[in-house]
Amino acid sequence: MRRAHDQGTLVLLENLDPSYTSTEVEDIIWHAFKENCSAKMVPQLFFSSPHSGQAYVIFKTREAAEMVVTKLDKGCLLLSNGRPLLGCFRTPCFTGKQSTFFGHLVIDKLKLQMQREMREAVSTSHCSQPNTLEYDMAMEWSLQQERSDYAWRKLHEQQGRELRKLKAKFKPKRK
Repeated sequence: MRRAHDQGTLVLLENLDPSYTSTEVEDIIWHAFKENCSAKMVPQLFFSSPHSGQAYVIFKTREAAEMVVTKLDKGCLLLSNGRPLLGCFRTPCFTGKQSTFFGHLVIDKLKLQMQREMREAVSTSHCSQPNTLEYDMAMEWSLQQERSDYAWRKLHEQQGRELRKLKAKFKPKRK
């Protein structure tokens, strides 16, 4: 993906149905623009809208990618479910190692020091004790995480209700 981005052949497609697969996205591009590509659906994150999906598409040439983005900007491609397809050039997040815990950073330089400390460590409790600063911070972090999760859940529910209302009002013209 990094090479495709550097060459200008990486396009982000938005407003897809989240249930689409990469193969279905490739078929959409082929039928709409007669261009070969490879697609990768962006996985849904907790803060992503469950009503709209995204996919990165890699085209064979820069010209093909620019043509697709231009046609999507100037025209309107409606998918089978009535969604307009959106496309743009956007830089994906290229990171080295990712942490397994939210809010924690991976710092390679400290790994050697930590290994040495682990060899010299004395046996202590594996959990924070209630009388420590770490315990208080962990409790505060958990509370903030729960509040954040609740806010995102409510936002997605509200978006779902609004989408259902709009779909009920929308009646496509029949030929």
